[in-house]
Amino acid sequence: MKYVIGVDLGTSAVKILLVNQNGSVVQEISKSYPLYQEKVGYSEQDPNDWVEQTIAGISELVAAFKGNPEDIEGLSFSGQMHGLVLLDEDNQVLRNAILWNDTRTTQECSQIYEKVGKDRLLEITKNPALEGFTLPKILWVKKHEPHIFKYLFYRRIMSGID
Repeated sequence: MKYVIGVDLGTSAVKILLVNQNGSVVQEISKSYPLYQEKVGYSEQDPNDWVEQTIAGISELVAAFKGNPEDIEGLSFSGQMHGLVLLDEDNQVLRNAILWNDTRTTQECSQIYEKVGKDRLLEITKNPALEGFTLPKILWVKKHEPHIFKYLFYRRIMSGID
């Protein structure tokens, strides 16, 4: 029988399933990691925890598998939405990820509306500026953590944003 591993990198834990070709769950593992809420509205995680717990979970799942690991033919992966992970030029994490449910960026959303216009933004993107989206988070980092912002991998692209 053939198998597939499914990995869901969630906000509270990474959930890993081993599913057989008939769609039955053969094994499941969950590995949690901390959520950092330093202030009201803040929601962060260390991306290194995601990697470490995913590797540990897959290793544990494969080690406990009663069949032949060569019968595992695929890997499916899903992750959190709108998390901002900032990397330096060597792809090293610069700070904890600012998660999708972080709401510290209300002022940055207002700044986007002031620059672009609410109607124009909706016309262009079909989305409002929301606290959980990525651009407001980048603007927050630029304002509050300029020492980190300067190391962004894509700093040349972002340099035109005030």
